[in-house]
Amino acid sequence: MARFVWRLQRVLDIREKQQQALQAELMVMTEKAVAIRQAIMVVRVKLRTMMDDLSSMDAKERLLSQQIFMKYAEYSEKEIIRLEGELESVEKIRQEMMVEIQEKRKFIKGLEKLREKAKDEFIERANLLEQKELDEFTNNRFGSKSVLTA
Repeated sequence: MARFVWRLQRVLDIREKQQQALQAELMVMTEKAVAIRQAIMVVRVKLRTMMDDLSSMDAKERLLSQQIFMKYAEYSEKEIIRLEGELESVEKIRQEMMVEIQEKRKFIKGLEKLREKAKDEFIERANLLEQKELDEFTNNRFGSKSVLTA
């Protein structure tokens, strides 16, 4: 029996590799988004800690520390705004990647269905051919016996 060979197998393999590469890139972008969120959280925690420290100080010490805190808070807010902008762009890229991955999955599933259909047709044709050969063999044997006995 002949082997099943599907012409579009290379296309399917390439698309699967592309999807895997996109998933790896998506993982990198997800890790980057997590790192940015952690950086934002660290800055906010530092601000809260400094505010808590200020509230526990007496009035004389607090004035000087408050001035330093205000400068740090201004810098921190700028840093948070910058990080949030970066996070927003990373999230946008992640969303685009997820849409692209889903499109590739749909395409791959379509190709896999075509492959299964082609394989089923191949098996059906092979079975019909085998049945035809068996019928011819039987007819030839039956025909040669009837000629010998007549």
